Amino acid sequence: MKNRSLLSLVFGTISLFFSLYGIFFGIIGFVLAIQIIRKDTNPETGRKMAVGGLVTSVIGAGYQIVAILILLLTA
Repeated sequence: MKNRSLLSLVFGTISLFFSLYGIFFGIIGFVLAIQIIRKDTNPETGRKMAVGGLVTSVIGAGYQIVAILILLLTA
């Protein structure tokens, strides 16, 4: 479980920095984090990393969606 938690955190962090592909990385990180949070009852198995991955994925994907909408509306 810790590997998936770390992977969701990594994908969430990557989604903050890539412009177009950030949406896809954010979605992958979001799905991984949700799976871990639902299945995990022991906080020592990476639940905090999964929550961090969830937060960074949502922020990263949301930021990219807003940026793309701004680009489309101003073009």
